[in-house]
Amino acid sequence: MSNNLMVCYTISMRLSYSALSTFNQCPLKYKWQYVERIKVPPTQDLFFGSLVHNTLEFALKNDPVVQPIGKLIEYYQAKWNPKVFKDDISEKEYFNAGVEMLKTFHSSHTPGLTTILNIEKFFEIPWQGHVIVGKIDRIDRLPTGELEIIDYKTNKKLPGEDDFKFDLQLPLYRWAAQTLVSDSNNIKLTLYFLRHNKRLTPINLKSLDQLQKYILDSVEAIQSSKFEAKPSKLCGWCEYLFQCEAGKKYLTKKQKDGETEKPRNNGFPRDSLFSNL
Repeated sequence: MSNNLMVCYTISMRLSYSALSTFNQCPLKYKWQYVERIKVPPTQDLFFGSLVHNTLEFALKNDPVVQPIGKLIEYYQAKWNPKVFKDDISEKEYFNAGVEMLKTFHSSHTPGLTTILNIEKFFEIPWQGHVIVGKIDRIDRLPTGELEIIDYKTNKKLPGEDDFKFDLQLPLYRWAAQTLVSDSNNIKLTLYFLRHNKRLTPINLKSLDQLQKYILDSVEAIQSSKFEAKPSKLCGWCEYLFQCEAGKKYLTKKQKDGETEKPRNNGFPRDSLFSNL
């Protein structure tokens, strides 16, 4: 193990992957969200992704008995909040997309094919004086005895292999599974794209050492940070833009310069690498 992985910091921190990603995206956003804890209305992406996840948890909580599709849609509709969406067109698009995902999931799910060990499983990893926290969508035991970590995705487009080049979330899930389940030597990491009913197992993921170095480097940067804004094309998707002068100036300048490029669909809702739509 490299020397910088042995460094222990005197200030203990409790952090999620989402928090670390947010800091590296923009230290000022991190300050407002995780230090000052300024409450903002949920974005439509965050609301939609969370509701789909919650509905799938409702569907599988009595595994291997699965709720009828009518019950799933009823649950989904009862928790729907139209006020989250910017207009009627967006609301209809998201709502219908969710219904189709639930129908596809329900029709393709075979109860009893695997043993579902955990759904929406919270984890804590005490490490180097800090605690890394998070939640895994689903942990299955396969007939082979292998563990499968499943992370649900609701995005419209399937990613390419290059999209995983810098991914550290899946290696974190592997590390977490090893702390949650004693016999977890063989772990399969699966991204389940609900809209496409397609499962992907990425290759060439970062190692545990690379993940741990990222965490410690981020912790060191957080503890010495002045939490200055880091304007980027993601500013247009930031829920704190209404109070961020640096972000407003950045976007105004880009607009004046005729640069209207939008960020790729790899935003940050629900600890995710990929946006919903």
